[in-house]
Amino acid sequence: MKSLPTIMVLLISMQLAAQTPDFSAICKSEMKQLEYMVGDWKGEAIVQTRNGPITVNQTEHIEWRLDGVLLAIEGTGKQNNEVTFNAIAIVNYNPYSKQYQFRSYTKEGNSTDAYFKILEANKFEWGFDIPSGGKVKYTITLDPANKTWYELGHYSPDGKTWMKSIEMNLVKL
Repeated sequence: MKSLPTIMVLLISMQLAAQTPDFSAICKSEMKQLEYMVGDWKGEAIVQTRNGPITVNQTEHIEWRLDGVLLAIEGTGKQNNEVTFNAIAIVNYNPYSKQYQFRSYTKEGNSTDAYFKILEANKFEWGFDIPSGGKVKYTITLDPANKTWYELGHYSPDGKTWMKSIEMNLVKL
């Protein structure tokens, strides 16, 4: 029979071996590239619908979570004081794949696992495949000097032909 100290050493060794590495410094460093997004934004979005374009009052609330390892984004669109759009997205950096991850959820119960790329300083692209067919992509351009956020969204039924789906102009509050 093994002694209690030997069993304790074995248990502690197993716990230490099972722990994952701390990548927080790497993740925080990569996430810093999204730093200007943090805050509150307000403006208009023109959404292309089957019945023609509609304009909504759009807000974005963005904050760091988990000590800067995660960026939480909540977008809300209103028309005539009624919420017509509401989504939450989580962006993080995956140190294993060395890529950003973007997961979003809508008030209708939909969710996406999207790609997210930094194109250049304060310019990003994200998008996803639509389960029923087609693709969606968005390009976000932030201008810190003018405190603006410009986002242009496109839809493609085949990945080759793209049609504008949304244009959003926001100002940082």
